[in-house]
Amino acid sequence: MTSAVLLPIYIIIFVALIYFVGIRPQQRRRREMEELSKSLRTGDEVVTTSGIYGVVSEVEDGGTLILQVAEDVDIRIAQGAVARKASPESDAAGVVDQPAAE
Repeated sequence: MTSAVLLPIYIIIFVALIYFVGIRPQQRRRREMEELSKSLRTGDEVVTTSGIYGVVSEVEDGGTLILQVAEDVDIRIAQGAVARKASPESDAAGVVDQPAAE
């Protein structure tokens, strides 16, 4: 009799666990990516999902943008391919200082 009472409780706990571990973080990440895509402006330094650093030189209609990756080298990418905005502070924080060899 007790297992019949506990089964619905276990199912509810399992569904809640799936929601809080799987679905909710994914929704939050999707919302952040939409906000990033909407906030892209000319002159923003960005990093693409494939690791290409560049500066946005033009935001086009249709969800694409022109990215300047070097002097006189522009590429057209999808706005969804932008992983994050690159800033000097975040790039410097990722570099680990190593002690000088004596």
